[in-house]
Amino acid sequence: MKLFKKVLAVALVGAMAVSMLTACGDSSKTADIKKALKDAGVKTTTTLNTEAKNAAAKLDTLTQKIDKQELSLSKDEDVGKIVTEMQGMNDFSFSNNSSAPYDLYIWTNGVANQQNQGHNYPYLMKLQQRHVNATVLKRILSKNFIRQGEFKGTSADLNNLEALLKKSTNVKSVGISCKKIYGYDVLLVAVPSTTQIDQTPAGE
Repeated sequence: MKLFKKVLAVALVGAMAVSMLTACGDSSKTADIKKALKDAGVKTTTTLNTEAKNAAAKLDTLTQKIDKQELSLSKDEDVGKIVTEMQGMNDFSFSNNSSAPYDLYIWTNGVANQQNQGHNYPYLMKLQQRHVNATVLKRILSKNFIRQGEFKGTSADLNNLEALLKKSTNVKSVGISCKKIYGYDVLLVAVPSTTQIDQTPAGE
C-alpha cells in the first residue's frame, strides 16, 4: 500500500508538471497578459476564452501530428487534410461558415511579411479564409513561423499588445489562449466577429 501511494504521488507530480509545461510559459505571463488587457479597457469572458482555447487545442493537435511526422507539410494529401480540418472550425470566420460568430487572431511579433515585401505582419494577425489554403497553411503551421511569432511576454510585447487594443476602439471583450506549440508560447485571441483588431502592419 505504501508503495502504491508513492507511485501515485509521483504520477500526480508528473501530471502537474506536464500541465505547467503546456501552459503559457508560467502563470505570471498569463497574469501579465490579463493586466495588459485590463489596462487597455478590455475584459475577457468565459465564452471567448473557451473559443480561444478550443482553437489552440486544434492547432496543438495538428502541429503535434506534423512534429511526429504523422502529417507532412510537403505532402499535398496531408496538407489537404489540414485545410479540411481548419475549414471545419465553424465558430470562426476563417472557416467555411459565412455566418461564424467569432474571429481569431494570432500573435506574430510583427515579423517581416515575406509575402508582402517591405512590410511586417500586424502584431495580432486575423486568420481569414484566404489563409486556409495549402500554400499559406504550409507557412503558418511551419515551426519557423511559430518560433518567430512566440509571445515571450517581455515589456515590449505587453506594451505593444496594450497599445494595439487601445487603438482598436470597438474591442471591449476577448478570449485568450497562450499555449505551447512546437515548444513555443503561441498567443491566440478570439473576438466577436462584429469587432475588429487593428491590422496595421507593425512599425507603420
